[in-house]
Amino acid sequence: MPVIAKRYWLVLATASSGMLLASLDFSVNVGLPDIATNFDADLIEIYKIITVYLGATATVQLILGRIADAYGLKRIYILGLITYGLAVFLIGIATTLESVIVTRILQAFGNAIFLALSPAIVTASVPDNYRGQALGWMTAIGMTGMILGSFGAGFVIDLYGWRWIFLARVPLAILALGMSVWFLPSVRNSSKTNLDLNSAALIVLSVLFFILFLHQTQITGWLSFSALIYIAASLVAAYFLCKRQLTISTPFIPKGLLRRREVSIGLVCNFLMYLAVFVNWFVLPFFVAEIVGMGPSSIGVLLTIPAVFLLVSSPLGGAFADRTHPALISTIGMLIIVVSLISFQTVDNLSTGFGIAARMAGLGIGMGIFQSSNLSLIMGSVSARELGIAGGLSGLSRNLGTVCSVTILGSIFVTLKATGQDPVEISSTQLTDTVAGYVAAFRYVYGIAAVLGLFGALVNFWLWRSR
Repeated sequence: MPVIAKRYWLVLATASSGMLLASLDFSVNVGLPDIATNFDADLIEIYKIITVYLGATATVQLILGRIADAYGLKRIYILGLITYGLAVFLIGIATTLESVIVTRILQAFGNAIFLALSPAIVTASVPDNYRGQALGWMTAIGMTGMILGSFGAGFVIDLYGWRWIFLARVPLAILALGMSVWFLPSVRNSSKTNLDLNSAALIVLSVLFFILFLHQTQITGWLSFSALIYIAASLVAAYFLCKRQLTISTPFIPKGLLRRREVSIGLVCNFLMYLAVFVNWFVLPFFVAEIVGMGPSSIGVLLTIPAVFLLVSSPLGGAFADRTHPALISTIGMLIIVVSLISFQTVDNLSTGFGIAARMAGLGIGMGIFQSSNLSLIMGSVSARELGIAGGLSGLSRNLGTVCSVTILGSIFVTLKATGQDPVEISSTQLTDTVAGYVAAFRYVYGIAAVLGLFGALVNFWLWRSR
């Protein structure tokens, strides 16, 4: 094996270890009922374990990416591993739910570093002709963590209790830390990087208030006073952030970064992809449980299928992106997603598990091809001193797409299917109409998702044609 290939795989495995640790957090969803029982907590309090973690990750990852540009990718990545390992250990020995939730914020800092810096380190460490394939393998390794977390968590909890879904990650974090110290190259930081604290604070406020707005809409509605206050605060912070970026000599977000079409359009398409696709993880479980009649184990397998096929297709998408323009490959990936979403228009209460699984496999293939090529498009269009913030922007667009999908498309689905009666509780004379309404709501939401995906595909295609 040539020396460059060996070094490539060692760096890739090390930089991807953070993505593996981050994706293992899917196990927390499996452990929520046991955590609630342990602390005698209600659903609203337990839900904070997830929302606080996702919100904190989205809020700080852009800032942490920029800090890494200033102080070194390797240095901040190692700090993220230490923070993450300490956090999961403290959660594993926590004695109150409040301490679990607070420590999840600390864990989110480590998670944000992984999401921002793993693609940055891979891009900085491998030759350009391997970039797409390397980013594809990084994504595939992350999906391995999701599969292990989803399937393995149940066995771990049954044998050892919920605490071990956190404690079991401590030795993995230590191993990743040792590999990072030994194998990761020291990517030079830039003395020109500006860490304007006022801009950083405005970024945090803008993202935080936007996430609070989305959360508040689920409680009090879209036009409630509290929701409008949050979105107004987010827009005000965003306005002053933009104004400051245009007036200071060295802005927090490098001048010209978002003016590059490959970066700005890549970020928009990444947001649209997650906005369209993540509806599966919110709407589909309810539909197949209440209408098709699947049990929890079958639903778990169904939701894991995209990750399995993404694991295979992501390196292939990256390899093709290395041989042609990444925008063309990401367009193909998005079109596969659109076709798969459209295929859900024929799903009803008589659909089989195999038929739905085939559609989910198509989504996984499209996601894998899109993600690796989209990351290659964005990360290959920035300079070495902008890799951290570019990774942070990519992660932020992904997180915002996910949250908006659950909030917006989920709200549309819930509103359309609402009849005031549950399908399992109504009389047989009402069942047909209720099921028909449920199916219609399901198809309508997937139709919206397909339109969003098609728009992303068209924008991607325009970028490729006008390259």
